[in-house]
Amino acid sequence: MKSMMIGCLCLGILFGCGKNKNLDQTIGNEMNSIFEIAINQSKEGQHQTFLNTRQAFVDVLGKEMATRNEGKWQPFFTVAPDMDLSRVLVGMTEWNSMPGFGEAAARLLPQDEARNYFASFDPLAYALLEPLDGQSFDMNSIKEDGQVIEFAVRKGKTADAFGEKREVFFNHLNNYSGYKFAREFKVYKLDEEGIPNLAENTQAVIITWENAEKFQAAAQPIFGTKEYADFAENLSVEAYFATSPVK
Repeated sequence: MKSMMIGCLCLGILFGCGKNKNLDQTIGNEMNSIFEIAINQSKEGQHQTFLNTRQAFVDVLGKEMATRNEGKWQPFFTVAPDMDLSRVLVGMTEWNSMPGFGEAAARLLPQDEARNYFASFDPLAYALLEPLDGQSFDMNSIKEDGQVIEFAVRKGKTADAFGEKREVFFNHLNNYSGYKFAREFKVYKLDEEGIPNLAENTQAVIITWENAEKFQAAAQPIFGTKEYADFAENLSVEAYFATSPVK
């Protein structure tokens, strides 16, 4: 099975992506990989239905040629204390291009597998991501068993929110045992017509740790540092989850 698109797409979004001729201009003329990230919570009392319809959708989506990789992660920590994380999944799919994603979405909409799956969950966060540095991103690097992967989407409160203070904070993470790497991404959100638009002063980050023990040992000290406080004060967090890869 090649891949999976885990979307929170409505009818207008799916057809908008599939029919718009300017999608390749949204992120430039080059046909670069983009990464679809969706964080979904099963509707109350429907978690098994969510899992079943998700698998059926995966089986259909596996026939799409535009997919390159996919993965899913189970959250174990978030900033919302009352959220039932047992009903939440983080999904990420690599697509060969923005047009490839849109064309596949348009084909999938009429199918019962897509409609049944989308009806089984409430979307918590959804975006299309492009590596900020323009370099390739290997999704397999965040799919290894035992790792902890942090996913976050943040909007800057100031124009320089992702500048020097961001660099100071992430350089500081090198002091902690178990920290592996962090990658930043541009964030594209879909408008009412289903067209991806660059979100203003917004970035997503993926942070990778060797294992849960080292992540948990580092987390509390990190939150108490000046480096974290200086960086975080200029951010509005739209989504944050610490997760573990699942098959």
